[in-house]
This record gives sequence, structure tokens and C-alpha cells, in this order.
Amino acid sequence: MFLPEPAAVLAFVMCRMTARQIRRDAMPYENRVTRQWQRPPEGLGLTWQVAPRELRVSGELKALWTATEPSQDYDDALASQEGRHLRTVGYSYDRLSGLPCFWESAHLDRQAAQVLVNTARNGLQAYREKLARQRADAAEREAFEAANRERQAAEDLDLATRAIAAAKESLERHEWAWALADDVTRARRLILIPPAQLERRLAWALEMYVERAQANVDRAMAAMTAIYEPEAERAAIEDVQIAALEGCRLLSARDSDRASINNKMGWGRTTTVKGHVLSSHERFDTILASHALRALRTHRRQLPPDLDRRLFGLSAEAWIAASADAA
Repeated sequence: MFLPEPAAVLAFVMCRMTARQIRRDAMPYENRVTRQWQRPPEGLGLTWQVAPRELRVSGELKALWTATEPSQDYDDALASQEGRHLRTVGYSYDRLSGLPCFWESAHLDRQAAQVLVNTARNGLQAYREKLARQRADAAEREAFEAANRERQAAEDLDLATRAIAAAKESLERHEWAWALADDVTRARRLILIPPAQLERRLAWALEMYVERAQANVDRAMAAMTAIYEPEAERAAIEDVQIAALEGCRLLSARDSDRASINNKMGWGRTTTVKGHVLSSHERFDTILASHALRALRTHRRQLPPDLDRRLFGLSAEAWIAASADAA
């Protein structure tokens, strides 16, 4: 059997490799071009590679032309309202390189495609002006919204600061006017939150609690503008006025539960707000003293005997019965 010399085999292999390299250099792409393609329309600042890649898309042979470099005109044209027409005719971006590309089909109407390119190019100036206006409007809107957010934040901080201060003052001066214990508990929790972190709705809730408590005080004060006639005579006595204030403050001191518990200590449910309002005065006049006497006679059992005599006199039972009949 004849075996070729190693040198001859090596020379044969080198010749084959050289021939393949020559053919590869003659082909600009990996795939051989099998037909004459029209090339993409001219314009939009694009230059195309020498030859396309032939690919089958849904069974149809197409040529994929890829641009040599990006183009701002092309990007703007594809983003404009004409972009959908350009995409329909075959313009897109290469998924691998991200460069502009054009899919040429075997049935391309190059003249019609060129019309679309020219239309898109002619509309670039108007598109860019519109885009600039939109960006300017967006920047102005963002600046306006930022100013609004800043203003709202300042208003919220002021609201929270005022609400917290008002709640603290209300709780300190007349917690008894807060009708619901849950309101007091929640308010005490909210006033511990820094004003900058207190949400607007929570600040409004604090204001509502304060307004509700103040309304209770205002109603009690409005109900004590007219004198109780049956108590008017004793209410005019200065020592009775002093004793009435002492009695109101004694019952208010015992009314830590604000009449929420039936423990026969402090004021009752119907007198707690009025009693605390009376206790907050520095001194009584005849009108306030008359209301204090009316409230205190309901709670006589809690009064020391001496204070009871100063308020209602030695014949207290007879006086109270007469006052009740007169009322």
C-alpha cells in the first residue's frame, strides 16, 4: 500500500487552508450572499456595511443590513411619529450590537421606503422642537411640584407643631374635658412624635381632640351664664363663694377617672365637666357660686361636715328642700 510522504500531506493541507482563507476574505460576512439586494434607502445620517447577512424570518429570506455607527438623526426619526412607518418598512436596532439596522425583504419597494425616510428626515426639526418644549414643560412642572412639596412640607410642619402644642396645653389645663379616655391615650402617644414626622392626618386628629375638649368647656361655660335663683341668696355670701370653690376643687381632685367609673368618688357623669370648669376659676362670683351649690348638693356625702355647713348652713336639709321646690 502506497503512503504519501509526510511533507506532501502537510503541503496539501496548507493549500486547502490557504484556499479557504482566500474565500473567507472575499466574503464580508459569515453567511454567503445568494442574491443581489437593493440596499437600504439613503438618509438619516446612516452608512451601511458593505454586505448584509441573509437570514430566514418566518420562512422568508431577508437581508439584515447593519449600520457602521449610531446616528442621532436615526434615533430621533425612530422616536418620532414617523417611527412606526419606518419600523413597518424594516428599520430597527440590531439586538447584538445595538446599531441601527434594516431588514430588507425580497419584495421591498425601495422608492416608497425612500419617501418614508425623506418624510421622517424633514420632520426632525419639528420633532426636536416639540421634544424640547415637552422637556421644558416637564422641567417646569417638576420645579412647580417640588416647590409645592416644599411648601406643603413647611405647612405640615407648622400644622404638626401647632397641633402638638395645643394638645399638650389642653391636656395640661383641662384633661377632664376630654370626654373619651381613648382620645387622651392616643393624644399622649401622638405628642411624643417629632413634628417633622407627624403625618398631616394625625395632626388633624390632634386638633379634633382639642376642639372637642374645648367645645365641652365652652358648653359648660355657656350653661353657667345665668344665675340659679333658688341658690342666689346663699351664693351672694362671700364665705359661701369661697367654700363652694373649695368644694369644687376637692371633688375635682377625687375625680381622676373623670366619672368613667361608678365609684362614688369625685363628680358624676352629668356634673364632671361643669365641676372641673368651676374648679379652674380663681374665685367665684354669685352666678358661678350658684351653679357650684347646685352641683355640690348632689355630692354632699363626699364633703367634710365643716365644709358642708359653710355651704348649706346649719339647716342644710331644709334649705336644699326649699331650693329643690323652688327649682
